[in-house]
Amino acid sequence: MIRKDFIIDKARNYLAEFLGPIGSQADKPRRKFLRQAIGAILLSGSLVVMEFSRLIHDDCSDIFYRVKRLLNHLVSERGELSAVVQAYRRQMARYIEPDTLIIADLTDLAKPRARKMEYLKLVRDGSEDKLVCGYLCMEVYAYGKGKKIIPLALDVFSTDDPAVGSQNLQIERTVDSVNEALGGNGIWLADRGFDALNLYEIWFSRNCHFVVRQRGDRCVITSNGVRIAQRDLVEHLRHRRAMEHESVDMIFCKVKLPDHNQWLYLVACWLPKAEVPLMLLTTLVVQNEQQARQIIGHYRKRWSCEETIQFLKSRVGLERFRIRRYRAIQRLATLAMLAMGFLSWILFRSKRLTHQLFALTSRFRQKPRFVYYRLLDGLQELARLCHLSFGQMLFQQLKNG
Repeated sequence: MIRKDFIIDKARNYLAEFLGPIGSQADKPRRKFLRQAIGAILLSGSLVVMEFSRLIHDDCSDIFYRVKRLLNHLVSERGELSAVVQAYRRQMARYIEPDTLIIADLTDLAKPRARKMEYLKLVRDGSEDKLVCGYLCMEVYAYGKGKKIIPLALDVFSTDDPAVGSQNLQIERTVDSVNEALGGNGIWLADRGFDALNLYEIWFSRNCHFVVRQRGDRCVITSNGVRIAQRDLVEHLRHRRAMEHESVDMIFCKVKLPDHNQWLYLVACWLPKAEVPLMLLTTLVVQNEQQARQIIGHYRKRWSCEETIQFLKSRVGLERFRIRRYRAIQRLATLAMLAMGFLSWILFRSKRLTHQLFALTSRFRQKPRFVYYRLLDGLQELARLCHLSFGQMLFQQLKNG
């Protein structure tokens, strides 16, 4: 039986619980802004200020002034959210254990028709497979128990921004801030685009574990002192195992990088119909085939970051913002991260509320692999069933912090 009063009451309580430690890092106007914006973004599924402002209930009688107030929060100097984001990360760190996967990736925010927006750069639009105007976004997610995804960073940046400097510097800043908030917990997982020495320096200096896909052209030093390219080493080991009539679909060996004394493990496997092997470099100990397959299993979970960014773009509107200010775009991305973080909070905190929200939506005939679609649909369907009209909001009864 679906109990709407139970869902509304629990949703309000969990939103207050979620925003409590986070809002403590902001003043009273910013706390009100965060509470209203996160709830309205979830119910509207949009980052367009004019659209989600209609689901905000306050004392403002004219929507023009409400939109103006929201825009002022997005562009003002006092609206910096870095302390809020760090508080959010520390709060979610309770669900991150030493073996939790921390997935890092880069995505594009394509704005092909933009001409006069600040710091526009050419980025590769993945859907069109061509270069268009837009921004880059550094994304970091934690892959929690039960396939729960915790967004930890959505940092929109442009290399034309003097405060950024370069793409590698921005990646380094994001990785460092996330790792600091998590207290060094987690295993960093990244694609071959992150196969750069400066990132290894960060992870080595912080004693972090990582699994990084390799391009294959990097030189490594084997246990017997031979310096060789990874691709050549993998082929040599595969040929030697074939000569010994052993399975050659997976190999592993102990290596280290030049100028680094820490031993690492190179794992390679040949996937069906793949012309080149999948090569991974990791700090995790790999001494048998079972451990090697576990490393491959870790890397397969990297696809969850693609599902997450697709969800954020299609259902939260991460790429459909209609605002030109560079700083405002960065803060909208932060609001999108916090909105999805609240959905993760519901998944972790209450199975009963989760099941009640799932039961509200009949949009999916089969259980979706990525449960956030169904969870967000449940919240939005509740708003429709309760006949929340203009100016009303599901979370309107929360007290101002």
